[in-house]
Amino acid sequence: MVKNDPFVQRFVNGARLTYVYSISQNKPHMIVQKIEKEIIMKKRPIYLLSLMLLGVFMIACDKNDNDTLTFDNQNVELFIDETTTVKVSGGAAPYTVKAADETIAEATVTGNVITLKALKEGTTTLKVTDNNDIVGTIGVKVTKDPFEEEKEDATVRVAWDTIKIVQGTDAGQYVLTKAEDKTVTFTWTEEAEAALQEGETEVDSFVLTFKDPKDLIGAVEEDEEAAASRAEQQVAAGTLTITLDGEVSEHDVASWRLVQAQPAEGEEANTYWIAFTANSKEGLVVAPLTEPAQ
Repeated sequence: MVKNDPFVQRFVNGARLTYVYSISQNKPHMIVQKIEKEIIMKKRPIYLLSLMLLGVFMIACDKNDNDTLTFDNQNVELFIDETTTVKVSGGAAPYTVKAADETIAEATVTGNVITLKALKEGTTTLKVTDNNDIVGTIGVKVTKDPFEEEKEDATVRVAWDTIKIVQGTDAGQYVLTKAEDKTVTFTWTEEAEAALQEGETEVDSFVLTFKDPKDLIGAVEEDEEAAASRAEQQVAAGTLTITLDGEVSEHDVASWRLVQAQPAEGEEANTYWIAFTANSKEGLVVAPLTEPAQ
């Protein structure tokens, strides 16, 4: 052994190996060859082990994805007679669906789309099963439509919190428009002359704006039944700006839905019943869709 050879000891320490090879001092290249071979042999099992672990991880991930059913809406809230859809992913088709209480809601499935209709007030659970008997559940809550009685009245109006403004009773301009970027705006503006007569320096107004990406409002193909059965729920869906007695207040609109759409007769404009929630208070706007916003 040449343990005391400076070249051998220095090279071995540099490679962080504990091996010292017995070799003549006048052949240092053999030391390099032997140590390189030892390094390669020690690294190869680690490389192969890494590949095996990676393969196991990928198989496990794929298996987990296929062993779980997920839904784009895990907790559904509906009004009586309202219909909605829920998409299922994961597992293996075909899927089956069954409501725990079929008197509250009925459900069918086509492909990966579950169609759900609310029948009466209450709560229930949908059980969704895939082809491999993997099960997922969806919570369902059905309530009465708070604006059911309002559907019979097509008077243009707005109500929110303590505010109630009705055309024919409260003078002003009532305008419901939809812009090309799918922004819907309802505006009531007090008549300037009336405001001046009451000594006000600024006219009162009520401005509700929100986005309508699914074209629930103003869509040509929508009839009354189809429009009334669809609803749009959005977080931070829009804004509500109110000016009363010179004071301006701003509110976030958390959600809105189309309660009802009444097709126009002749050349008249369609009338829309739009429910919205701002500051945890429900409101309602009823108005025909007027000229598009420029």
